[in-house]
Amino acid sequence: MRRWFLTAVLALPALLAPAFAGDLERSIESRWRGAWVVTTVDTYSDCAGTHTNNHVNGKLVQGRGRFRFRPGELAQVQKIDLKRSRLDLNLSLPAYLLLPYQDGPFTLYTEARCLIELEVELPRSMVSGDNAEGIEATLRPVLSRFATEEEATRSGAWNHRQRDPYPQDYDRTMAQHAAWKAEQANAAIQARIDRAAEETSKITDRLSSDSDYMKGFAAGIEVVRAIDLSKCGDLMSRDFNSVVPSPPQFAAAFGGEAASRFNRGYQDGARLVFGLESIRRLPQCMVPVPEVP
Repeated sequence: MRRWFLTAVLALPALLAPAFAGDLERSIESRWRGAWVVTTVDTYSDCAGTHTNNHVNGKLVQGRGRFRFRPGELAQVQKIDLKRSRLDLNLSLPAYLLLPYQDGPFTLYTEARCLIELEVELPRSMVSGDNAEGIEATLRPVLSRFATEEEATRSGAWNHRQRDPYPQDYDRTMAQHAAWKAEQANAAIQARIDRAAEETSKITDRLSSDSDYMKGFAAGIEVVRAIDLSKCGDLMSRDFNSVVPSPPQFAAAFGGEAASRFNRGYQDGARLVFGLESIRRLPQCMVPVPEVP
C-alpha cells in the first residue's frame, strides 16, 4: 500500500501538467488573443496569405520572409499556441503592401495581406511552473499590447506605416489594361476562326467518293454533332485532337486499305463539322472592348 501511494504521489505532477498548461494557455489567451500590438523588433513576412515564421529569442529575431518590417509595426493577435518551451503568436498586419506585377506592357498592383507568426522561446520551467507573469515579461521586449487599435495608433511606438498610394492616373491605367485584355482575347478568337476557315477549306480538296471513305466521313460528322461545342472556353482552350475521339471503334470492321480510307474519311468529316461549328460559334465569344477615358 505504501509503495502504491508513493508511486501515485510521484506521478501526480505529470498528471496535473496538462491541466496546468491548459489553464496557463487560457490565461495568456485571455490577455493576448484579439489584442492590438505594436512590435518593438524587426519582423518578416512573405505577404502571401500564410503566416511567415519568425523565431524570437529575447530581442533577437530570425525570419526568412521576403519583406522586412521595422519596429513599430501595428498588428492584431489572431491566435496563440503555448508549447512546452515556446509561445506562438499569429499576427495580422492591417496595413497591406502594394506589390507590382507585370501583365503585358502594363505594370499593375495588388494589395498583399501580410501575416506573421512569432515563435517566442520560453524556458521550460516557465511553462511547467505556470508562470504567466514570466511569459508576459518575456513578451514585453518584443510587443507592446493595447486593448484597441485606436490606443495602439495613439502610442508613440507606432511607426505610422500605411499602405503606399496607387500611382497617379492608375484608374486610367486599369482602363487601358482592360481594353488591352479584351483586344488580346478577341485577337486570339479571330486567329482561331481564321485557322478553322483555312483548315476547313482544305477538306474539300480531299473529298473522295470511295464508299469506305464516305462511311468514315459520315461517322466523323455524327461524332462531332454529338459533342457540346456551345461553351466558348472549350472552343478556345481545346483543339480538334482533344475534343474528337479517335476512330478505332468505327474502323474495327474494316481491314487494310479499307480501314485507312475509313479513318481518312472519319477525320475529314469530324474536322469539317468541328471547323464549321467553330466558325459559327466563335464570333459570339468576342468580348466588348471598353472605352478608355
